[in-house]
Amino acid sequence: MQTRQTAAEDAGESLFIPVVLGSVRKNRRSFFPARLLAEQVAAAGHRTELLDLRELRLPMYDEEEETERHTAVVAFKESLGRSDASIWLSPEYNHSFTGAIKNAIDHLHDELRRKPAAACGLAGGVSGGIRASEGLKTVLIELHAVPIRESVHFGEARTLFDAQGTLLHSEFVHRIDTMLASLVWYARALKWGREHLPVPQRQRG
Repeated sequence: MQTRQTAAEDAGESLFIPVVLGSVRKNRRSFFPARLLAEQVAAAGHRTELLDLRELRLPMYDEEEETERHTAVVAFKESLGRSDASIWLSPEYNHSFTGAIKNAIDHLHDELRRKPAAACGLAGGVSGGIRASEGLKTVLIELHAVPIRESVHFGEARTLFDAQGTLLHSEFVHRIDTMLASLVWYARALKWGREHLPVPQRQRG
């Protein structure tokens, strides 16, 4: 049985929470928001990494062994495999998240299983990519990830940062921190569960 002291020590443990940036366009507006998400993770005392799908250049998922051994695929899976939680940021394309994110997810298997995930959106309009983030949650569930309710939606994306990447709307820091607090809570609870509780077996027949 876990003691109060041990529980308190676990609550102070630094977690690893990478941020996945799902836009690969040349003139994307999502890099600065993704960087801000990672900065706030670090400011909260946790370890992070910006997994930029444009930089990774993952091959298309095709179940071929050669693809599975691709350097970018191995690195992407390794980062998410050792994560305690993850944050996903996708601009909204045609009422959904990007094809780059879907392809990235298709490369994953157990790396997100029973870990919390925050799905965030970005769009030029006021909705801030809500449809992208909500759709992304349904896909993450299929991998047995645990999407949390809280999200950050970067609406009016053209006005959020200046050309140098300085945030012009400070309220987004509070929004990110609120989401992050919830994500960290779930990360600690589910980490304890993965380490101490038997996994339910699916009943067939």
